[in-house]
Amino acid sequence: MIDFLAPTNPFAAQTERLAAEAQQGGGDIFDIDRVCRSLEPGDPVTWEAAWQDLAKETEARAKTALEAGNKRTAMVHFFAANQYYRQSEIFMPQDDPRKAERFRQARQNFRAAAALQSPTIDVIQVTCGDQAFDGYYCHPGGQQSGPCPAVFLIGGADAYAEEIYFSGSKIIERGWGLLLVDTPGRGSSLHLKNIPAEPEYEVPVAACLDYLESRADVDENRLALMGISMAGYYAPRAAAFEDRLKALVCWSGCYNIRDDLYDFFPPLRPILQRVVGAATPEEAREKLNAFSMAGIAQNITCPTLVTHGADDLLMNVEGAKRLFNEIEASDKTLKIWDGPEGGTGHCNYSNWSISIPFMLDWLESRI
Repeated sequence: MIDFLAPTNPFAAQTERLAAEAQQGGGDIFDIDRVCRSLEPGDPVTWEAAWQDLAKETEARAKTALEAGNKRTAMVHFFAANQYYRQSEIFMPQDDPRKAERFRQARQNFRAAAALQSPTIDVIQVTCGDQAFDGYYCHPGGQQSGPCPAVFLIGGADAYAEEIYFSGSKIIERGWGLLLVDTPGRGSSLHLKNIPAEPEYEVPVAACLDYLESRADVDENRLALMGISMAGYYAPRAAAFEDRLKALVCWSGCYNIRDDLYDFFPPLRPILQRVVGAATPEEAREKLNAFSMAGIAQNITCPTLVTHGADDLLMNVEGAKRLFNEIEASDKTLKIWDGPEGGTGHCNYSNWSISIPFMLDWLESRI
């Protein structure tokens, strides 16, 4: 288990990610421990089988609880099964048809849990031109006396909207609405609809903000945007073209996806190739050069927080610093996690009990 929580390789990095999300209701840390005891880093075949077995067992447990009328118990197990199905497909080849199948199983379990959740989670769809993106609007916790602030949280390269619910669940506890949408190159848009990511991410984000503005229970003057992992490019790119945002949080910062991810961490290359719909590695690298904040970052004027781990092995911390330096907003904060409190790796998975409150405290004073 120790090796799987020290992110020195992709298998350990994905385990650390799941362990962080498990603390927010996205699994059980002792389930993770038991599975990892049977695995060796670097073996995708046993990895896939072990996580699928756990997913099936957990889904069956959820259904048994639901049949017995134990809805809260069923919800917990459905949420966990969603995560375990996602975990099972991570290291499958990008052209493996089982990836779409596992996505459907993960989503089915998430939606079964969402139907039992309080505060309510709405299944939604956002239209953008001739495309439609699937997602969720998560109602805020607590008593609301009127329209509430809302945060649109965007996930990274291999994230599902269903997965990042656990990254953003503390947002709901603050009394804010949470929007999760599979924008291009992610989740259902990638696995089921073959919609690749494009550098002009301000287009799908604008459609999602339009959706939030259409809701009577959302305060259109208190909207924030947050991007985690590779969305540390998507979110600031969109913010540079938006005047509707009260604040921007880059939960990992990215200046140029080619330099800061594709070249920096070679194991990500097959995923990124698929995300942009490239036929070859060379085409992917060429396309990704356009995913850059050069000449754009200075147009971000809303309050901005850029946070990044000093020892991030997946995304170059220097890209986060470069992004921050070129943003010209008068209210901007850079937080590099480099101390004994943890959080020095990708997305600060090792100290979410500290880093998430830090981000939300920063955000609360601005929306």
